[in-house]
Amino acid sequence: MARFTRADAVAQGLRSPLIPVFYHAEEPYARRVLQACYEGGVRLFEFTNRGPNAFEIFADLQQFVEAEYPDLMLGAGTIYTVEEAERFIAAGADYIVQPVISADVARVCQRHDLAWLPGVLTPNEVYAATQLGAAFAKLFPASVMGPDYLQAIRGPLPQVRFMATGGIQPTPESVAQWMQAGASCVGIDSRLLQTDDPAALTAQVTKLLAVMQPQS
Repeated sequence: MARFTRADAVAQGLRSPLIPVFYHAEEPYARRVLQACYEGGVRLFEFTNRGPNAFEIFADLQQFVEAEYPDLMLGAGTIYTVEEAERFIAAGADYIVQPVISADVARVCQRHDLAWLPGVLTPNEVYAATQLGAAFAKLFPASVMGPDYLQAIRGPLPQVRFMATGGIQPTPESVAQWMQAGASCVGIDSRLLQTDDPAALTAQVTKLLAVMQPQS
């Protein structure tokens, strides 16, 4: 049985709306980044399926998280197929993130009562994702469109919870703009996370979260 439900992920994302989006080919390095982010207040962390050993590293991280950080939700990102989703869920994934919309993967997440975060860009895609049960619609690539686009698209779709991700600058000003435009949470990628100074990363994460007021 999963540690967390879809509802848990929604509540956690609204409480702690900064979501690191990360991959590294070495588990010790990935663990240090995860620890530093947790110390800064992160409670949802996405490890992406973007390397040949991504699954093995994810499985090791998941065991570490369950033992050391029981309130941290570790999600699997860059998932395309049902087979990938089932494999990562079996390894303990607390939520599933896609760069695209896949109804089959949505059904897998629904069957396991896990949050599903599909990639969207157009109003049609946002609506389709919502109809299929998206916990958050992942606006991607967000930086290409900008906060004004999110604000505009939320006009006819005010009930949708958006996660803005893709090229967002890891600065308080940037994440605050996205939250003010209507994002429920913001995904930050390698520009934030490539560091050899865990203390500096923790301080930066703390600073970013301080300006991100949870949205309803």
